[in-house]
Amino acid sequence: MHIRDIISTNSKGALEVHDLKTRIAGRATFIEFHMVVDADMSVGESHVICDRIEDALKAEVPSVRVTIHVEPDDEAKLPKGTVAVPFA
Repeated sequence: MHIRDIISTNSKGALEVHDLKTRIAGRATFIEFHMVVDADMSVGESHVICDRIEDALKAEVPSVRVTIHVEPDDEAKLPKGTVAVPFA
């Protein structure tokens, strides 16, 4: 399964993901991205989404290390030239 598909399938509750970066160093695969959530969402609720995505990535990608930067929608900043991947 493709990394974007795994994130999309398991990101229910998130509004979008952007700035997805991956790299391989030795046997480890590093995945990092920004996840935008409703500004009124609690830390606990956003953490549940992060855990679900991380668990799904760990099940499909050997030796993966995942870093997710959570942003509230009222402060989300897309990097110049980057297009967000919205989730519905």
